[in-house]
Amino acid sequence: MDVKAGRYTANYPDGFVVLLIGLRINKLWRVNEWAPVMRAAFAMTDEALKLPDTPLLNSNTVWSVSDPRVFFFVQHWRSFEELMVWANNKDLRHKPAQKAFFRRTAYNGNVGVWHEAYKVGKGQFEAIYANMPEMSLAAAGEYRPLRESSTGNDRMGDPKAS
Repeated sequence: MDVKAGRYTANYPDGFVVLLIGLRINKLWRVNEWAPVMRAAFAMTDEALKLPDTPLLNSNTVWSVSDPRVFFFVQHWRSFEELMVWANNKDLRHKPAQKAFFRRTAYNGNVGVWHEAYKVGKGQFEAIYANMPEMSLAAAGEYRPLRESSTGNDRMGDPKAS
């Protein structure tokens, strides 16, 4: 990833969904239970990113510093409706992986899974990147330079702020 020196913002022309989705390894020695969940998580993300006209705009993997047993993805999806269509498509990896999780480990406490989804309306976000590569929402939308005096209030909801 190429670092872009200076201050930048992300512009995305429509509403979108931020999805936080991940797992927690509750019992480290139960590798046979958490390893398949982790493999499936990466495979599902990779598959979604490679779909033609994918609704998954961007995905970043995070390893929690406060709880090193937690891994999760910060994802930007085009819409909640498209996220639900993807999640319920029996021909893609998510639905079979979900069923396998519930069969194998969902009720024994060895591996936890979670997600949070947030609908963000058009112009209802603010983003700033200083000396960073294009990542997160900037990778999903337009990465634009900012003037030195730009503030969060300038950028909130104004796609032309710079």
